[in-house]
Amino acid sequence: MRLLGRYPFGLCAFATLLAVAACTTGAADTPPPADSGSAEQDVTVVAPPPDQVAEVVDARTVLLSNGIEARILGLAAPGECYSAAAVKFAQDTLLGKQVRYSRASETAISLRLGNNDDYAALAVSKGAIRAEQNDPVLTELEKTAETSRLGLWGPPCIGQNTTPTSTTTTTTTTPPPATTTTTPPPPPAPPVTNRDCAVDYRVLGSGNGVFYAEVALRNTSRIAIEQWALRWQFPGGQRVVQASGAAVQQHAAEVLVQDSNQGASLNSGASVRFQFAASGSPVTPGSFAVHGRPCSTG
Repeated sequence: MRLLGRYPFGLCAFATLLAVAACTTGAADTPPPADSGSAEQDVTVVAPPPDQVAEVVDARTVLLSNGIEARILGLAAPGECYSAAAVKFAQDTLLGKQVRYSRASETAISLRLGNNDDYAALAVSKGAIRAEQNDPVLTELEKTAETSRLGLWGPPCIGQNTTPTSTTTTTTTTPPPATTTTTPPPPPAPPVTNRDCAVDYRVLGSGNGVFYAEVALRNTSRIAIEQWALRWQFPGGQRVVQASGAAVQQHAAEVLVQDSNQGASLNSGASVRFQFAASGSPVTPGSFAVHGRPCSTG
């Protein structure tokens, strides 16, 4: 009792030191809080799987296998003269093929082929369709196609939206002057037979209001025929409904046939052959011409 009464301050200080030591020891033993931040991780972005073109709606609109129907960005609406050829190019290039697309809007997409070629750039560079005026890259490709006279820039359209009307030049022959001599006049000149092309047209069969024909075109000149285009006219309202081996267009009675690529040349002595089906009665046209020059037949 005397010690407590004598050293009250010392005992209190000693107890305080013990309490502080205990608190300090507990804080040191407590593990630090876990780092709430996460370490950086490598992320691999996987491209979406390609889609297929299920349908070519028109020259610049497609329906994809995922149900999306959209216009291909950068392509202008085709003119009447080359609309069918533009659709044929789109079908040959896209139909059933795998493609990747990116949306520009709800109704417009950009389209890339399996080899990563941009379809709009390809179609414009081949002269299959015009570019929209607000796309400088496609406009430059269009100028190159025009310079090379590819597709719509060659015959028969020559860059026009409507099919040019064919004209026939009539040559008036002036009779020879009268003579007072007894010398007989010279014999008439023989008919021209050395034409630049020859056509073999054969009807293969018919039935149910449709007939089938095969046409062979041969270059009989000494030089190549650039971007060949064969024309004829049906006399009785016949209409071409299907063709293979070439691109066939018809406006009224006039039929125009071109290479499927619309840019192929026919070398001297070379031939090209195609077949078609047409509605109406079987008929053999009376004449054929390539770039306005008549062809021999037989």
